[in-house]
Amino acid sequence: MPNLRQDVHDRLWRAFQRWEELRKTGLSKYDLKMRGIREAGDPSRFTGAILFTGCTLRSYEGVLKEFVEFAQTQHPVSCLEDIGKKDFRAFMDRAIAEGLAVKTLNRYRSALVKLGCLTGQAQSFIALGQKYGWRIRSLARAGQLPTPARATPNREVLERAIAILKAWDARHFARTDEYRAYHLAARLQLETAARSVSATERVAAESLREGNQIELVGKGGKVQTFTLSADLHRALARYLARTPGPLAQRRGYQSAYARAVVAAGGRVTGTHGVRRLAARNKYAAEYRAAVGSGMDPRAAAAKAAGDAVEALGHSRYRRDHRLWYLNR
Repeated sequence: MPNLRQDVHDRLWRAFQRWEELRKTGLSKYDLKMRGIREAGDPSRFTGAILFTGCTLRSYEGVLKEFVEFAQTQHPVSCLEDIGKKDFRAFMDRAIAEGLAVKTLNRYRSALVKLGCLTGQAQSFIALGQKYGWRIRSLARAGQLPTPARATPNREVLERAIAILKAWDARHFARTDEYRAYHLAARLQLETAARSVSATERVAAESLREGNQIELVGKGGKVQTFTLSADLHRALARYLARTPGPLAQRRGYQSAYARAVVAAGGRVTGTHGVRRLAARNKYAAEYRAAVGSGMDPRAAAAKAAGDAVEALGHSRYRRDHRLWYLNR
């Protein structure tokens, strides 16, 4: 019997190596997507055969090894190219019937789509992945699939947690004579809805701009400009003048944040909870402004939701992200 599990590993590894080679040339994931849109109207045109992170590689490898074993139980398979849409459907149907969570199902379909891109079946697997995406969203809205509990801290708990982080940062300096800025990373996330990595390891002195602005590097290398409160901008400028960057180490910040939330009387939600709270704050502010300008409430809600999702670094038309971050 052919060792398809090893073939899966090898192809995923080569896809990751392709990105490592491209990254050395200065390209970003965002650049590749924009090139695909310009040249073919397809953002996946130049990203389909690439894996961008080691985390994605490990996640997809586990799913795809299970998938190829499943396919081999259904019919004779001599190579990965023998696995087609029928296997895709059967595997996803089984996963849905087992009542797996929405997040898990979406990871499954994404991994299967990536396999199609690596075996010359990109178009058919992408189309099938989109169909299952619609089906999963419909089942989730109908309450027929378990959805993840995305705990979001309330503003009072988060402000107490930031105060605790600030005290811990000061204590760390008194003990070690080394500067630390976990409380500034939390404030930056709260004001920009940035991912934790964008608010820590990707922030340096050159990130700051005039007019209380800052440039943050998001997913895929996409750069966004945000206007901060004057107080936070000054605090960041003072800190980064002493320590040019990065602002903080992501893992250390995530661990300290979780402990601070518990110390503040909240639940351990992970730093993505700050991102969700910031997105909801953005939605509320944009909605009030739109209604105040005389816009119809329904239109104002749609505009505010789009603005909030766009601030997260996604397309304003991503309905799945509206559901995840805004429950709308």
